[in-house]
Amino acid sequence: MAYAIERGAKRIAFPCEVECTGAGEGPLNPRISDLSATGAFIDSMNAVPAGSCLSLKFALPTGTITVNAEVVHAMPHFGMGVRFLDLTDEQRRAIERVVAEAS
Repeated sequence: MAYAIERGAKRIAFPCEVECTGAGEGPLNPRISDLSATGAFIDSMNAVPAGSCLSLKFALPTGTITVNAEVVHAMPHFGMGVRFLDLTDEQRRAIERVVAEAS
């Protein structure tokens, strides 16, 4: 998949609920389906256009985090790939730990 190559970070299957705000597109009913240290794929029937900025809140084994993200590609009726923006060192380490432990 070209998206995985472009992203350059190892990703894992990580199904979890996510609160998504800033979309302005109505309810997304989103779920994260995969996760990497740099972003995620969010399953949603109502994808948000590429370039949109979102706030995402989701649970990791170490606790809930809230991150800002940019939609890098959208697939209508399927979902969207997002890149995390401005992660704190603590957030980055928490995500990297989840990815490493699942590998």
